[in-house]
Amino acid sequence: MLRTLAASGVAAVALSLAGGASAQSYLSDWGIADMRQAVVASGATVTREDVSSDPYIAAKTANGLKFTVSGRVCDVATGAATGPKRCKGAFLQTSFTLESDAAVDAGVKKWGPEYAAVSLTNAGDKGLLLSRYLIFDKGIHRENLVVNIEVFTGVAEKIWDEL
Repeated sequence: MLRTLAASGVAAVALSLAGGASAQSYLSDWGIADMRQAVVASGATVTREDVSSDPYIAAKTANGLKFTVSGRVCDVATGAATGPKRCKGAFLQTSFTLESDAAVDAGVKKWGPEYAAVSLTNAGDKGLLLSRYLIFDKGIHRENLVVNIEVFTGVAEKIWDEL
């Protein structure tokens, strides 16, 4: 009986520690260090970062695609009076300049239905804007954040290859 209780106690402690470790894998918001880690884990290189206002990262994939991640709905950490901001949303974007606005419109019509994982818009001045918005409100797993960046850059590189 005593062994059973001891084993149950060990199992309960192990499960509670595993639950705590699992909870740490989820981000209910993000700061520059969190996003830098995810961008690098996705295989990209951070080329610039800025925390003077809302967090911002410029990055480049191994294939040379440049993209940015900027914070949305940002504020200082809960309970802190000052310090680096943490954000509830992340806006990933890249853009391409085409030969005309008509070519941009044709690209939006062509790739929009094919790649629902990104938003394609005519940014004006012959610019095709690709974006993806991530919401952290109920938490996003760190590994899923990396996958979201990989999906965004993967789609962007496929479109870039077709241009």
